[in-house]
Amino acid sequence: MKGKMTKWTQAVHAGKGTPWPKSRPTVQPIYQTSVFSFNSLEAVDEAFSGDEGAFVYSRYGNPGLQVLEQALAQLEGGEAALVASSGMASITSAVLSLCGAGDHIITTQDLYGGTQVLFSREMSRFGIEVSFLDVTQAYRIEEAIKPNTKVLFVETISNPLMKVVDLAALVAIKRGYGLYLLVDNTFASPLVCRPLEYGVDLVLESLTKYINGHSDVTGGAVVGSKEIIDRIRPLHINMGGVPSPFDCWLVMRGLKTLPLRMKQHCSNALLVAEFLATQPGVTHVHYPGLPGHPHYKLAQRQMSAYGGMLSFVVAGGCYAADKVIRRLKLVEFVPSLAGVATTISHPAKTSHRGMTSFDRAKLGIDDGMIRVSVGIEDPEDICADFEQALRND
Repeated sequence: MKGKMTKWTQAVHAGKGTPWPKSRPTVQPIYQTSVFSFNSLEAVDEAFSGDEGAFVYSRYGNPGLQVLEQALAQLEGGEAALVASSGMASITSAVLSLCGAGDHIITTQDLYGGTQVLFSREMSRFGIEVSFLDVTQAYRIEEAIKPNTKVLFVETISNPLMKVVDLAALVAIKRGYGLYLLVDNTFASPLVCRPLEYGVDLVLESLTKYINGHSDVTGGAVVGSKEIIDRIRPLHINMGGVPSPFDCWLVMRGLKTLPLRMKQHCSNALLVAEFLATQPGVTHVHYPGLPGHPHYKLAQRQMSAYGGMLSFVVAGGCYAADKVIRRLKLVEFVPSLAGVATTISHPAKTSHRGMTSFDRAKLGIDDGMIRVSVGIEDPEDICADFEQALRND
């Protein structure tokens, strides 16, 4: 270009041509850009043909997104991963890529409330039928399979009853009937359970929860074979449920401390569950690490630990639960989970409020149930707060 650029033009093009440093950054940079530029039509063709190092538009891909997907695939033991703007976006993209009008899905009864609403209210709009049943009993699944059944969708540890599914048994069923087996591993995380090693087709994670772990981002991921991820990606891009570059960076930051956090979450949760089981006002504790849990032995066999989530029931329904919630001082009422601080939620009023009280009761979700996401604090302080909140005075 001839002549000196005006200040207007300088402002628009400031920073272009700045050389890269000779040393490389220790932390993955944030590529906070929506578009990428090219020097030739050949370069554009390479980018649109799927060249791994070429990017066009951040809805299609971004360097930070690519690094995060590679890291998650490695962590879960999969060939490829797809990262979405939320856990629900990852579930939607995965399911709608594998199912169409006239197909049938089998899923669990005590499903995360958001997924339950998606399946019960929205899938019918796409002509997809969904059956809800107790997937911990394999014979019930086989009884529910139809010629048009395509997907079996389960959770490693269910929300909020903390049931554990037998992955080996479900893989045998999916292979026998030619189904896709999708497993939401959010409550366990890949540090506690790795479903792909059992032959599961896709593992899904809410990155909002343990993998990020700091309650400051939403995100979701699907991990599996490259063939299936490649099948999901076009729909995912066209539906637009992609994360921002900054969100990808936040998840990568959280991922670095996942092993340390999960070790503390799990050890604390076991101590808190054992403590709550001794409290006179508590009628039941749901935690797979307790010997009285119906899936205790399965959890020992299938997981490296028992997770950081539990739920307990206080006698007296919503009134009694509200009394405990109001008296807690350290533990906050937060309708989410898996941050570094211990939090509680009330399924009947949050995650499962979309269900009728009758349907919740059938599943065993009592109005006096409180779900606990056990944090990484000193467990004595957590237990002391629950003790004073449960005290009958």
